[in-house]
Amino acid sequence: MGAGATAQLGAMRISEEIDALEVMGIKSISFLVSTRILGGLVVIMPLYALALDMAFTSGQVVTTVFYGQSNGTYEHYFRTFLRPEDVGWSVVEVVIIAVVVMITHCYYGYTASGGPVGVGQAVGRSMRFSLVSVVVVVLLAELALYGVDPNFNLTV
Repeated sequence: MGAGATAQLGAMRISEEIDALEVMGIKSISFLVSTRILGGLVVIMPLYALALDMAFTSGQVVTTVFYGQSNGTYEHYFRTFLRPEDVGWSVVEVVIIAVVVMITHCYYGYTASGGPVGVGQAVGRSMRFSLVSVVVVVLLAELALYGVDPNFNLTV
């Protein structure tokens, strides 16, 4: 999703479509970038909900079917160790990551130069920077959520 936005905005910059928007009096950043960020947020929520559901379901299937643990025991420990607040904070974290990634990719696409080669380089730079920024955001989020209490508690 991010690399596509970089390539699309970069191609628009190279072919002077962004300049044409500005000549027509349309603010190109708000017209092009904000719609991609909003689109990223609209897409990420159902995808994350589906991924979370599949992760929980696959964990239950593997534990109960392949390892032979009873459903009741699995449900007991699942409810004991999974706090609803953590799931809520994970949704907030995913939204923040999506915004950071989309802003990064839109920036690199919007400022691309140098023809088609420049667009490819902008995509590569944006991918590298977004990978690092995701790691930093996750680190800061985990420190903010769990770094206050130095004791690691598995149960409430």
